[in-house]
Parts: sequence; C-alpha cells; structure tokens
Amino acid sequence: MTPFPQCAKCGACTAVCPVYQVTGRESHTARGRLHLLETAGNDDPQLADIFSKCLLCGACRDVCPRGIDIPALIAEARATIPQAKGFSTFAQFLIRQALAHPLALAVLGKTAGPLGLSPGLPEESGLRLALFNRPPGLAPVDGDADIAPGTVSPAAKPVLYFSGCLARHLAPAIGLAAETLLARLCDSRLLVPDQQSCCGLAASSAGDATQAQELARRTITLFSREAVQGLPILTTCASCYAGLKAYPAILAHDPEWHGRAMAFAQRVEEFSSFILKHKTDSGPGFKTNPFPLRLVYHDPCHLRFAGITRQPRQLIGQAPGLELVELPHGAQCCGMGGLFHLAHGDLSNDIRKRLIDDFLTTGAELATTTCSGCLLQWQRGLAAAGSSARATHLAILLAQQLP
Repeated sequence: MTPFPQCAKCGACTAVCPVYQVTGRESHTARGRLHLLETAGNDDPQLADIFSKCLLCGACRDVCPRGIDIPALIAEARATIPQAKGFSTFAQFLIRQALAHPLALAVLGKTAGPLGLSPGLPEESGLRLALFNRPPGLAPVDGDADIAPGTVSPAAKPVLYFSGCLARHLAPAIGLAAETLLARLCDSRLLVPDQQSCCGLAASSAGDATQAQELARRTITLFSREAVQGLPILTTCASCYAGLKAYPAILAHDPEWHGRAMAFAQRVEEFSSFILKHKTDSGPGFKTNPFPLRLVYHDPCHLRFAGITRQPRQLIGQAPGLELVELPHGAQCCGMGGLFHLAHGDLSNDIRKRLIDDFLTTGAELATTTCSGCLLQWQRGLAAAGSSARATHLAILLAQQLP
C-alpha cells in the first residue's frame, strides 16, 4: 500500500462525504477508511463492502488539511483486497467489458433489446439505463436536440475529439453539438479518430490496474499518430477528462509509456474551458430569448475538484436566453459514481434524492451538466420524482442557443 501522511482525525471529511451524509457510519468516512487501512487485515470480509461504498468523488481529498489523496488509496485498496478486487457483480463486469471494447458496445446497443438481454434487469438497474433500454417515461439524452451542423471554414483549426462512450454510442447529438459550437464560435473543426474505447476510469476506479493501463496505452497510441500528433484533445465528458488526465499516474511505473502519457495529458482540454479560450470575436454569439430558460448547472465532481467551475457558468452567462440559478445548498454529488450505482443502488438513489429535492426548490425548468454519468443520473432522478423538468448536456443546450 502506498505510504500516506498520518490522518489528523479532524473530521473535515465527514462534512463533505456524500455516502456518510446518508448512512452516518464512521467507516464510510475517509477518516474511518484510513484507520481500517492501517489496522485491518486484507482478508477481513467486511473491508470489501466498506471500500466499495465510496464514490471516489474527491470531496475528502479537497478538504483534507494534510493533502492525503484518499480516492487513490481507496482505488489501490480495491486492487489489494481479494473480495473487492475488480467488480463485485456480473452487471459491473458486463458493462466494463463493453466499455473496453467499442465494437462489442456498438453490437450490444443494437442487440440488447431484441435478444432480451436487458428487460430482465430490475427497473432501477443502472445497467438497464446504460445499455440502451431506458425505463419507461425516460426521454433519451438527445431526444429534444435540434442542432444544425456548423459550416467549417477552410482555415478552421483541427481539434481531436475524444467523445466518450455516451456521445459515441448513446447520444450522438452531444458530438454534433460540440462540432457545431467549435465551428461557429471557435473556427475549429473536430477530428474523431475511429476505434475509440473507454478512457479507463471505470477500470481504474475498480482497482483493475491492468485493464486501466491497457486502455490508456490504446488511447495514447490512437491519439498520437503522426498525422495528428500535437493537436489538442477535446472531450465533452467530465469523467473522461479526469480519466484521460490521470494517464501519467496510471502509467507512472512504466518507463516506456510514462513520458508519452505526460505529453498526452497536457494536450487534453475540457469542453467549456476550450471554448472560452478559443472563442473568436467574429463568432455569431448566442440568440436572445424574451422568456429566458431557468436552469441549474450541475458541477460534476471530476470538474468541481479540479477547479473547473467558473468556465461552464461563464459560457451559460453569455447566452441571453438562459437564466442560471444556483442550488440552495451548493454543488453536490449526484450519487452516480461511475459504476457505484450498480453495486449500491439504494445508496446511490438516496444521495441522488437529496440533490433532486434541492433542485426542485429552485423552480428551474432544466438541469445541465457535462458528465455522462451525472446526466443519466439526473434523468433518472427527475423521472423518479415525477418532475416535468429536463436534463441535457451543456453542449446540446448551448448549440440550441445559436442563431
């Protein structure tokens, strides 16, 4: 186990941990887990359950006065505790394999329904949602998208696009929206390499270092071919952004690949930050709406604790047709946690409900975010609450504001 500074036992982590806030159990705090790492043996069967009940959101790391990287230690623990290693359910294993193999994911998307692979899953199963058969009444992510492709000028600057699994296989409107926004606002054109697979965040979070490293090497190779070497790499998914940025850490002990991973990570740019940085004065701007749409922007944990909170709000603020309101109790985790919701559906739902209840007090008509998992969780939460409010990706929302 990686050595770490001694926990100060200050309790700062208890105030921010989404899991502790709904369970009240000390073992679910970062402080409690660090104590167990120091005192319990790896063969203790209770450890697998305790360490699996962590969203890896990063809230504890953000407030820790001693700078302990608790999420990294939790992921490492999952790899060393026998019962926790990898995925604890068949559903998790199935979706991870699909994410790792793009052809399998594409085929599964076309055959899951006809073959009856997903109807047998419980209605609340995250796998049912993720694998193309959404519960009744749940609108598709891009169901209301009305986006005209942008015209790319001959001088447009090329930008590589890591689409992520949602935009590539479930919600192509996200990619279309990103293409339109970059063409019209930044005079840039998206290049989308074929054979993209998962960024590897799911495998890394589950403690499967071998597959995480394999996916990192595959992605680095794909996006570092001679013809595109050095081009910026844009992603519209906050989780993918975190996963791609983590490649130097994932390949830290591989001398052959660590340098390549460092160079790759430096090229990765988050969607809203990229647009603000490269937005041209000659762009069309956003249209005015006499009745602005009232909305809440949801901070994905992977961006919130990376310091990317201002940029999405600044973009929204440039669209006169949008009225941004904040949650009464501030930014919160949605409870998705990658594949956390598959293993701990009840916990995930409890965390999600706190967020949705807060949202409903604002009177907002829409929630928007840039994380694929958060977006699906918001859709499920609004449907479960019987709300008429919608959830959509920020790229789709902004593309719809173009004249």
